[in-house]
Amino acid sequence: MLIALILTVVIELLALYLIGERDKLLYLYWFAVTALTNILANLYVVLVFNGTSLEYWISVVVIEVLVFLSEFGLCFLYTSDKKKSLKYSAVCNLASYFIGSLILLIFKI
Repeated sequence: MLIALILTVVIELLALYLIGERDKLLYLYWFAVTALTNILANLYVVLVFNGTSLEYWISVVVIEVLVFLSEFGLCFLYTSDKKKSLKYSAVCNLASYFIGSLILLIFKI
């Protein structure tokens, strides 16, 4: 769980940087929001989820959508810019999900 949290935060902050964001306060805000949503998502998977493989993947999709919507909403509270909030939430979540999954698969963590 800690490895997933660290990977998610690092990948998402790097994604923000790569798409041109330079607001240091936004980085701090994004760190807090990402840490919170990641911890809650992982706690659900570890403590609540108890189902089949298909149910697991359905849960992953639902959780990822909820995380995306939460991060979009919280980013919008900070930026007041829907387009920027949508872009940041989409890019960061897609990057952390796919890059993180690849890293976990390669290193079998």
